[in-house]
Amino acid sequence: MKVMIVSDLAPPVWGGAENYVVNLGSGLVKLGHEVHWVTSKISNTTKSETLNGINIHRVPISYPDRYLFPGRHSFSLTSIIPAIKLARDMDVIQVNSLVAGFLGWAIAKYAGKPSLLFCHELYGDLWKKVGQSMLEKYGYPLVEKIMAKAPYDWFVCPSEYSKSTLVKQGTPKSMITVIPHGIGFPQSVNKDYRKLFKLKNNPTIGYLGRLNINKTTQAKNIHTLLKVVKLVSHEIHDVKLVLGGSGFEDLGPMINELGIEDNVVYMGKIPQDETGDFYKACDVVVCPALSDGFCFLLGEASACGVPTVATNNGSHPERIIHNETGLLSSAEPEQLRQNIVKLLKDKQLYNKFSENTKTYARKFTWDESVRGHLEIYNKLISKQLQKSY
Repeated sequence: MKVMIVSDLAPPVWGGAENYVVNLGSGLVKLGHEVHWVTSKISNTTKSETLNGINIHRVPISYPDRYLFPGRHSFSLTSIIPAIKLARDMDVIQVNSLVAGFLGWAIAKYAGKPSLLFCHELYGDLWKKVGQSMLEKYGYPLVEKIMAKAPYDWFVCPSEYSKSTLVKQGTPKSMITVIPHGIGFPQSVNKDYRKLFKLKNNPTIGYLGRLNINKTTQAKNIHTLLKVVKLVSHEIHDVKLVLGGSGFEDLGPMINELGIEDNVVYMGKIPQDETGDFYKACDVVVCPALSDGFCFLLGEASACGVPTVATNNGSHPERIIHNETGLLSSAEPEQLRQNIVKLLKDKQLYNKFSENTKTYARKFTWDESVRGHLEIYNKLISKQLQKSY
């Protein structure tokens, strides 16, 4: 089977969406399928390359140096013609939300191939709160409504929460399949981040992901995380917030304003093969997000046996069993503070969560996720063949 996946970003940019495509594509390749990934050509990348057996095809975009904004937004237009040409030799076309999903259905239609939209999540009215531009606040809600009703042959989501956001925008429930991502044990090279950053016995709160807060969507709610650390430090003076990911330079002014310079440690952009080492340096991992389609952060921390604290927004209740593997609360800083302090001080509860969370994470495998995608692909291909007779 030849599968083409269309999404606006790919490694060397790493986030949940890119992690998903790499693991899905690698799994399909291992089973003997051919996978092609059409994505943006950002600065310092080649026009084509192979990653874990996945054939990556990069198309030009506007402002490749500023790919998060506004560069990636041109991808839905610049990708159409190159993608149609490639799609004619494919068996099935998968388009990932949000940027690619707006017009991605046209690629499959003009190529005469079956299509599905993979929807990470839709923000809907939340855009007015988290959007950082007029385009995000007022344009994206319209884009989501159009995309949810676009003529894709099928829709796939990674969580029940994501499904609910699609349904709210008008997609029929009967056309949506929920296929959770796998949660693999994060890679490790046995790098001792605690020793490297001289943390010794400091209690640590961890967060790994994009840290940008300027000119980008605020759904990750990093502002609140910094406020929470300030509150925790009043009770646990030597607590450290350990951060990994890109965009840390955006946080400097707020860190200084809160006076938590001594409580924040930036560990840099963590390589994929060192994510397990990062989690080992964390006593508790916290996700303050206002929305999340799946949340690899919580899943990977769980696989490492690190108890988690999160808001009860998005798919977090699907990643955390409250009072069994972690703690959920509202996004209010004081509520998050209470849960973090509770875990850091109650060793019996901490150890219980540490064991439970590893067991729960094992239920989500990439093998199962890949099989679920293949079932959908085969159904769509069969329907397409029936139409041709």
